[in-house]
Amino acid sequence: MAKTAPRTAMDRTRDLIDPLWRNDIHFNENGYADLLGHHEPPVHRAIQRLMRTELYSAIYEFGRNTARRVIGVTSPLRTDDRSDIIEALRLQPGATVLDVGCGPGNFTGLFGPVVGDDGLVIGLDASHQMLRVAAADNSGPNIAYLRADAENLPFTDHTVDAVTCLAALYLINDPFRTLDEIARVLRSGGRIVILTSLAPGGSPDSLQSVAVQRFSGCRMFGRQEIVDSLRERGFVDIDQQTGGLAQRVIATKSTAH
Repeated sequence: MAKTAPRTAMDRTRDLIDPLWRNDIHFNENGYADLLGHHEPPVHRAIQRLMRTELYSAIYEFGRNTARRVIGVTSPLRTDDRSDIIEALRLQPGATVLDVGCGPGNFTGLFGPVVGDDGLVIGLDASHQMLRVAAADNSGPNIAYLRADAENLPFTDHTVDAVTCLAALYLINDPFRTLDEIARVLRSGGRIVILTSLAPGGSPDSLQSVAVQRFSGCRMFGRQEIVDSLRERGFVDIDQQTGGLAQRVIATKSTAH
């Protein structure tokens, strides 16, 4: 009797996708699945347009470090930051993790060994260029990459144990819709870590904030915007850490939701 082939990370990811979306999945030779086809999220800012070019993927490390200096975000490639985020997520073997706006998968690939063979890590991004790099450089047997819209996550409700959105929320057209979607797909008791911008002086309407936003192309969030938005969506134990023009927000989805 022939042995059944082991189920891949993409097979397991497909199980989590809403049945209405499954017929739209296209598997390609670049190692990721595509749910968007030619229907990409609209581009409103130059930095969004740049991120969808081959040039940006080629100079990503330089561009990312420049952006971090502008908004004050500590490099996520530092070992201590990696450890902090893994600890904040409280990942256990067998957990399912969703990395929204995963870019080239630097963190997506990091989570794979933590959740083990029975776990699953899904990196989601809208950029072909970023996902090609992610699949080539940060893959693993329990890691899948998916091209999809962060504002319309294709998963059924309550399907993942942890979500990260690291240095990506400030580039999404409607970040609060993305938070709605994250709250929807996250299981009760699940953890979220967000790394994003913080407006100078905490006010997104100040002249300084407007200038930074125009220069960087990144939305500058007010001091309470992310915290209050998570609380409104049923998150508790919210911990906000700030420094410079950056903030890291960690929270737990209430078991009452």
